[in-house]
Amino acid sequence: MSFKVEPKTSFLHIKYGEDVFSDAQVDELQALVTKHADAHIILNLTRVEEFEDTEALQDFQVERLDENFSFIVIVRESLMNLFDEDLPIVPTYQEAEDFFDMDEMQRKLLEE
Repeated sequence: MSFKVEPKTSFLHIKYGEDVFSDAQVDELQALVTKHADAHIILNLTRVEEFEDTEALQDFQVERLDENFSFIVIVRESLMNLFDEDLPIVPTYQEAEDFFDMDEMQRKLLEE
């Protein structure tokens, strides 16, 4: 498995360790996330140098977002243009944590 899961207090930090990311990895990621169905996700793809396609990953991200879960993807700044600008795509882990914190605050406000 190319993914390494690091449970954090409020989310899962999932790191991918290969140079190329394809639809097969999205299937693997979906199976992994199914085991943690109630978890918010920060997906770290900073080691990826090439995406075969980003559509399946973005579709999965939208599904999780629609279920009211955070799903933040970290990619190299030079690859951010491959993703929809309306999705939470950031270039660093710190920005991903900040984005997650903002999501969490927004969820709490909506609950009140």
